[in-house]
Amino acid sequence: MLSKSRRHFRRYTEIAAVLARHGFGWVLDRLGLAEYVGHHPGVDRMEAASVHLREMLEELGPTFIKLGQLLSTRPDIVPEPYISELAKLQDTAPTLPAAVIREVIEVEFGAPVSELFSRFDDVPIAAASLAQVHSAVLMDGTPVIVKVQRPGIREQVETDIDILYRRARFLEGHWERARIYGLIDIVDEFATTIREELDFTREGRNTDRLREVLARGTGMRVPVVYWDFTTSRVLTLEQMHGTKISEVRCRPLTEISCEELADRLARGFLEQVFVEGFFHADPHPGNILVSDSGEILLVDCGQVGRLDPENKAAAIRMLIAFEQENTRALADEILDIGIALDDVDVRKLTRGLAKLLRSYYSLPARSVNMGVLLKRVLDVSAENKIRLPVVFAVLGKVFTSIDGICRLLNPDFNFTEIARSYVGKAVKTELRSENILTEFYSSMISLRNLIIALPEQMERLIRRAVEGTFRLEFKHLGLEYVGDNFRSASNRISIALIVAGTIVGSSIIAATGRSAEGGWFGVPTLGVVGYIVATIFGIWLIISIIKSGRHR
Repeated sequence: MLSKSRRHFRRYTEIAAVLARHGFGWVLDRLGLAEYVGHHPGVDRMEAASVHLREMLEELGPTFIKLGQLLSTRPDIVPEPYISELAKLQDTAPTLPAAVIREVIEVEFGAPVSELFSRFDDVPIAAASLAQVHSAVLMDGTPVIVKVQRPGIREQVETDIDILYRRARFLEGHWERARIYGLIDIVDEFATTIREELDFTREGRNTDRLREVLARGTGMRVPVVYWDFTTSRVLTLEQMHGTKISEVRCRPLTEISCEELADRLARGFLEQVFVEGFFHADPHPGNILVSDSGEILLVDCGQVGRLDPENKAAAIRMLIAFEQENTRALADEILDIGIALDDVDVRKLTRGLAKLLRSYYSLPARSVNMGVLLKRVLDVSAENKIRLPVVFAVLGKVFTSIDGICRLLNPDFNFTEIARSYVGKAVKTELRSENILTEFYSSMISLRNLIIALPEQMERLIRRAVEGTFRLEFKHLGLEYVGDNFRSASNRISIALIVAGTIVGSSIIAATGRSAEGGWFGVPTLGVVGYIVATIFGIWLIISIIKSGRHR
């Protein structure tokens, strides 16, 4: 416990110092961290503040880099200038000595590296904040890459997560907007995501699942996982060779044109999203390679997105509503799947969506960027206090990236046209006879269980009614605030009456006792004391009223 407390204190001090150094000293008071550092000036311009925020997160290390990447997909919380800057976060880190990396591998497998690999390159291919990647060769001659987790990174991440939870609870207790946005829920989501990334067996399972998805004629492939050489801290994958897709036009391709490549890339991701509901969630050019034969290779499957049946159906219906120019249907879908943080003005939401979509309906289909459109729909939802599932923000990021890569390959690329064809395919998949029969069977089982249980439940209710133990409880949410306000108002009225009575009583004493000797300035002492008490209570009452007005 003492070690944990010291670790937390050091981390708090470090975080406070970095915040202050980048001009966010005012945040320390909001977070309750002012005691850890002295006064520092703030950053005035939003542009400078967003840059400093990115640099600050990079300086604070892996946990905060990952947090920034998560916030870059939340336009309902973070303003656009910050979103754009957070998207530039670079997950890089200094390289570790080969001896440290070898030690991690030997601890995980209980054997020397020389017995596991016939060759292991000590010079890393890449170094990120959570892991370092090395090239190696298995004993049977298979070339592989080995992803090794940085030692001590789990402890650092857990310390940071604990700090984030503490600050989130502090903010929700002292700041109403923090409660509205649900900061604790955001930290929950983030903690789950980064803990999954720290478990390399999970990345291996994601890779295997994507291989199953891509095997259905997409012309795309992911590396093979070598499970005998994989643990939660070490991941061994097939070594895949190819050219970054953003550089593919710099060299001749003999078996496929760039136009075909763009078409296949888009169709592969639309298949993942709309048909399978499981997709690679980080498709930047560095993670997409093209082999010499023209095959598209996806690497780094640590980040994946999942669309459950409800969200997948909602995404399809939203796209159909856009195609049919049905703004009200789109608004209804947003209301259905979103979480309303306050009372929603449906007309205002519909008008906002109509204004947004009108600007797209006037454009040719090939000029519509589906990812940007989805992000702007999220913005409109956020403006109307509706929080859509996080996966839709991830989808916006994925579609924006894929659209950009495809237009780089083919300037005339039409993502909207290809997406339209996949909507039809997705609808057919949902309406396949086996799906309908399965859902019908599940409904029949539920109905049967209800019919069987109904007599017993009715008998239980009737028995409780006869015995006089049957109760109905009605609870009106929010009435506790009415009671609190009523008590507060009653108290103020009582104090006001006391103040008024004290003033009247003191005035009577002062008027009838002026001729008496003693007192202050010819006024009896009791009258003066009464005026002082009335003044103190009056000032307190005025301050209390002013403060209550500010907190509304």
